[in-house]
This record gives sequence, structure tokens and C-alpha cells, in this order.
Amino acid sequence: MSRFIANDKGIMDLILAQIGLIIATGILLAAVFSFLFFNDWYRNAELRNIATSFSTFVEGMDSRFFENTTVFYFPHKDYPYNVGISTEYIVVETIGNWNNKLSIKKCFLRKPWPRQTGQDWINGKELHNHLNTTYGCYGNKSNPIRKANISNVKNYLNNLIEEANKSFALKPFYININKPVYIDKTYIFYDINGDNKWDRDLDERQGFLIMYQL
Repeated sequence: MSRFIANDKGIMDLILAQIGLIIATGILLAAVFSFLFFNDWYRNAELRNIATSFSTFVEGMDSRFFENTTVFYFPHKDYPYNVGISTEYIVVETIGNWNNKLSIKKCFLRKPWPRQTGQDWINGKELHNHLNTTYGCYGNKSNPIRKANISNVKNYLNNLIEEANKSFALKPFYININKPVYIDKTYIFYDINGDNKWDRDLDERQGFLIMYQL
């Protein structure tokens, strides 16, 4: 009987089995945590790439010396994400694997001017038409803003921009990422010289990056 009482190999086997189970569980948990961490890191990288791509797109539009409209498409991902835009920055956000918020914010080197449906105008063509209706000139190269109305037009536009700066700083313009974003490089031409035509060397122009969705 004492032969069985003194046999402690079964206890050792149990202890070793428990240690092995603990080690295996630790390895499995480490693998799961590593996967989740890497997945969040990868999503962050994708969000940063989206923000950088749009910012670069805006900068490219600003470098154009003629009026032009270009379209930007936000990429489809296998997870939902939000894009908020002000005149100063773009924020791209999503939810991570830990139900945590992943957010990338990037400042614009060249400021876009977001316009929304329901306003007097939302794109460059409509702006020219609005100026013609209100001030009697389209503000383009062939029909510049007359000298008598330059101050009024500049005040009107500058007030709108200042209002947009304040409004979107408090509440960003949230993009529908399933629809294209349009940016118009629009110029308003001013007849500083007073001869009812625009001259590159004598007169002035003002450029805007008008951003909108239809």
C-alpha cells in the first residue's frame, strides 16, 4: 500500500499538464492581442493614407492657373469610416477592435471652401451667375467685376469665408463617402484699372477652392 502512497508521478504529470495549458493559453492570447493590435495599426495607416490623399488632391487643385473642376472618390473599405472637413483640416475616423475610436487629423496647406446644398450657390459656375444677378458682372475674365462694385463683392465673399471658417470649426462638413467630392478652382476677376476689361498686369483676381457634393 505504501508503494502507491509514495508514488507522486501522477501529481507531477498533473502539474506539468497545467503548466503546459497555461503556456498554450498565453501563446494563444498573445497571438489574438497581436492580431487585434496589428489590425488597429493597419486601419490607422489606411486612415492616414486617406487623409493625405485628399489633402494632396486639394493642394494639386490650388496650383492650377485656370478654372477647373476635378472629382475625388473616397476609397471603399471593409469597415465603415467617417470623413469630416472644415476649412482648416480633414478628420478621418472609424471604430477599432476594442470599440475605441481611431482618428487621423490632417491640416490643409491650401484651404478648401465647403459649400452645401440649399445655399445661394454651391459651385464655381453658380457663383459667377450669382455675382451677375447681384452685381451685374459674372466676375470672369471676359466680364470682370467693375471698379464700383469691387469692394462690395470682396466684402461679400470674405464674409462668407469667415462664416464658413467659424461654422465648420464647430461642426465639420461630413462627407458622404459613397458619393464623389467635387472641387472647383474658381477665379473672380476684378477690373481695378476701370476700363471694363481684365488685364493681367493692371488688374486683380482672387482664387477659391470650392468643395461640394451633389
